Amino acid sequence: MSTKIVRLTSGEEIICNYEEDGDFCELKKPAIIIPTGQGQLGLMPWLAYADLKDKSIKISNKFIVFITDPQTDLLNEYNTAFGSGLFVPANPLGGGILPKGDNSVQKEKNPALKLGK
Repeated sequence: MSTKIVRLTSGEEIICNYEEDGDFCELKKPAIIIPTGQGQLGLMPWLAYADLKDKSIKISNKFIVFITDPQTDLLNEYNTAFGSGLFVPANPLGGGILPKGDNSVQKEKNPALKLGK
């Protein structure tokens, strides 16, 4: 299962853990993507009022317009709020070469590195 954006024939765009199963697909931990203005997006549980077994639902593939990968920022927001909690860094090494033994710049750019001080 991988995280995908699924556009439905209703116009809804859902981010979820997606798995195809013949004529159907499984949407696990689905969240609807909502434009909030000023170029920002919000995420809200899709079918929040339903009792989804295992937080997933199967739908017919005939209701899917397209499936695509989310951008890293959106994937991180989804993982933080609905998914695994894993964060995919845009540049895991801080984007530069440092003199040997000097990691002060990396610690400033990556808060996770501050733990080791």
